[in-house]
Amino acid sequence: TDPKTGGPLMHRTVLIANTFNMPVAAREASIYVGVTIAEYFRDQGFSVALMADST
Repeated sequence: TDPKTGGPLMHRTVLIANTFNMPVAAREASIYVGVTIAEYFRDQGFSVALMADST
């Protein structure tokens, strides 16, 4: 539960996923997509946390 709104956290979450068996270029592209989306919301004045995991 979101402490700010009381709603589900997924209403304020963007998730970009890629699997380990995808080509390296696709996995790398998903990082750039995530950074671009995070920058957009940051520029809109939102607090942003960006996480990436290679496992």
